[in-house]
Amino acid sequence: MDSFYYYNFLKKQAIEKDAELLDLLKYELDQRIYYFGQHFNYPKEKYKKDNLKDIAKKILKQWYWIAKYNFTGKFDESKKNVISNSYFSVNSELLKLGFNTVIPAWNEGYRLKGNVLPSFSFRQQTQKVVEKLHHGKFIELLSKSFKEELEDFIMTSKEMYKKYADALIVPNDISAMERIAIKAFKDIQKPSFIFLHGLPGRYNQLDENRTDYLIVWGDSIKKHYVNYGFSPDKIFVSGHPNYKYLNKKELRFSLDDILVITRTVPGGQLCSDSYHLCDRGALIFFLFSLQFVLQRLGVKSVRFRPHPSENGLWYTNYIDNSFFKLDNDNLFNSIKKSSLIIGPTSTVMLESIYHGVNYVVYEPVIGKTMLDGVDHVPPFDGTDTRLPVAKNEAELYDIIKNKIQIDISIWDDYIKTPFDMSFLKKII
Repeated sequence: MDSFYYYNFLKKQAIEKDAELLDLLKYELDQRIYYFGQHFNYPKEKYKKDNLKDIAKKILKQWYWIAKYNFTGKFDESKKNVISNSYFSVNSELLKLGFNTVIPAWNEGYRLKGNVLPSFSFRQQTQKVVEKLHHGKFIELLSKSFKEELEDFIMTSKEMYKKYADALIVPNDISAMERIAIKAFKDIQKPSFIFLHGLPGRYNQLDENRTDYLIVWGDSIKKHYVNYGFSPDKIFVSGHPNYKYLNKKELRFSLDDILVITRTVPGGQLCSDSYHLCDRGALIFFLFSLQFVLQRLGVKSVRFRPHPSENGLWYTNYIDNSFFKLDNDNLFNSIKKSSLIIGPTSTVMLESIYHGVNYVVYEPVIGKTMLDGVDHVPPFDGTDTRLPVAKNEAELYDIIKNKIQIDISIWDDYIKTPFDMSFLKKII
């Protein structure tokens, strides 16, 4: 057996109807297998029973949503209602276009602008499913009782969306609640969209192709998806609501105050067409390797910034804390005070350019793949000469020593300006 993946085994044994439900639950099941260890902020390895404090919080949230529905949730059926939990300020833009935004029943909505569906019973039903998805044991998610509950929930979702919704916009098609909603909209033949939440670390066709349409930030992202097999008619380029025109002409590049972005490992199998078992030792290797190069260049210390999913304090048990200083500041301030940023494949590359700081891409290659076993993708694969990419310590040393900078013209290819989602009016 060259490569065993439990999920493939379960799906092979399942009848067709059960296989469809497994597909919806894939990421939640994966998290219980792979999202473990203290290097994550919220590892899923332990079954968590609610304490009194948790129960009290849930009761308060329920009362909050009762109040919201009764006093501010007057559902406007005269407008096109778009269910959206997209990142950033997409919901605000939808409101400007004349749509009525609806917060999905599985979201708390504290950062989203929008209304709620006019059915408190549906929200209660949704929250029961969410509770089991978040806290249920692996075997409970595979149980007959939960399968029946899920089937009933999918049926109710279709009824609700058919009656009250005109379109769906989600930030991913990986999580179970998003997959369930996408399936419901497919079945009732109403349009669904993914609003891409960052620069892709993969372009494989099997995952981000569940919705009818994909909304990306720039023309080059669309081009890469098309090259990987997507239909160009199904991809729209919107730009990003948080980015305006690029005013920077030069990028800072010095060794005075370096920020290092860590190399994360995923908490699940995100590529449907392949299986990769990630070694968290790669996280430490990445920083050790960086330290070796930077010390050769005379650098005494740097700041390091873990991914939001990571536990920064975990790192401090394994690395040289006289060299690496944990940065817990918000991303804007971290970038603003940096003289140079070094990191892996990351949307922070665009953030850096926008704020006038050079970003050095460091993606050590083991064999032919990155540290997590996945192939490089543009522009982080070195095919675009405007973005210097180091694939080993020698190349990293050369880029930093010779101050080989990013050609900032790459920014325009990955961020369209101004932000525009008016194309939605033609579809919804």
